[in-house]
Amino acid sequence: MYFLIENNPQFENQYQFRLVKNEQETVLTSELFKSKLDCLTAISAARRAGSDVSNYPLWDLTGNIRFNLFYGDNRLLIGATRYKTVEERDRALQEVAEQIGQAPARDLAPVSALAA
Repeated sequence: MYFLIENNPQFENQYQFRLVKNEQETVLTSELFKSKLDCLTAISAARRAGSDVSNYPLWDLTGNIRFNLFYGDNRLLIGATRYKTVEERDRALQEVAEQIGQAPARDLAPVSALAA
């Protein structure tokens, strides 16, 4: 599990990060940030908040079983995975809570957003 930092040219070269389980599975997605420093600061806050399962609001709606993460000053990581069952979601949440604090960051954004 790791954080993936990306630059989004379609959104005025703002930055975004995702918590990914592997190359095909995104678990949580951030909002957009104006600078890479803001993005890195948010990752640090997500690591701190993520180990406490009480920071994860849960969705139990049919067809929309997932979790989000509140961190920092009322910031939110949106759950990107919809689970088939509450039990499957709860297992995934426990795995995230156990690993997010140690998750490394991989930076795919160019050194300067203008390089994109």
